[in-house]
Amino acid sequence: MSDEKVQLPKGWVEGLVPTLNHSGFMFEVLDEYADDFILFSGATTDEVLEIGCAYGVATIAALNAGGRVRATDIDQRHLDILRERVPEELQANLTTEVQSLPKLDLPENEFAAILCSRVLHFLSGDDIDASVKAMFKCLQPGGSLYIVADSAYGVWRKFIPVWKANVAAGKRWPGYMEPALDYLPYEVKGEQTGPDFMNLLSPELLERTCTEAGFEVKRTSWISRDDFKKEGSMDGRENCGILAIKPRY
Repeated sequence: MSDEKVQLPKGWVEGLVPTLNHSGFMFEVLDEYADDFILFSGATTDEVLEIGCAYGVATIAALNAGGRVRATDIDQRHLDILRERVPEELQANLTTEVQSLPKLDLPENEFAAILCSRVLHFLSGDDIDASVKAMFKCLQPGGSLYIVADSAYGVWRKFIPVWKANVAAGKRWPGYMEPALDYLPYEVKGEQTGPDFMNLLSPELLERTCTEAGFEVKRTSWISRDDFKKEGSMDGRENCGILAIKPRY
């Protein structure tokens, strides 16, 4: 079935599709880390993994690039919609499974690459650390991990003063905010739902977590979200990302 025949939930911010379980959103615009994962997927004969795929914007692109993808999400309904969106000729290259972080019931040393985009910021600090360690186990030696997360400088920028104060106080997880929706730059309507808390990250926090899990960090950076500029003044630090490698030894 084509994308046009599948109706995704309608969000209140263009480019953000809310999940059916009201726990988050899927970005419809891909970033540089997702693009690298997609290119990698098409260049390897081994299976790759997307964790928290939602409705599959990156998974479908990886399949179109020639990859074999195992896509996981916490909600079977999202996986059903993803399956409907994938063209018939690519169905054999897609495996879908319900999985939830921080634990992963997946084979060790299995995947050539993992994409975990905009998932970790929905977890507590301890669960973020445990999740990255679980991903380390699933990757092949030499495999690539791509992570993208929200920062305090995007749609959550009302949290910036708290973020800065928490950083200055030396808090291990300065981006923890609750209730999360209080920090959106617009009034939340009664029908709008979202996560109870968020745990915003930065390149430095991603690097710390991956290094502690045993990864070698190859690249980490802020990610500019030009598609969000109409939501207000931003400075190119709307998201953050990392590419880390599992050592071969």
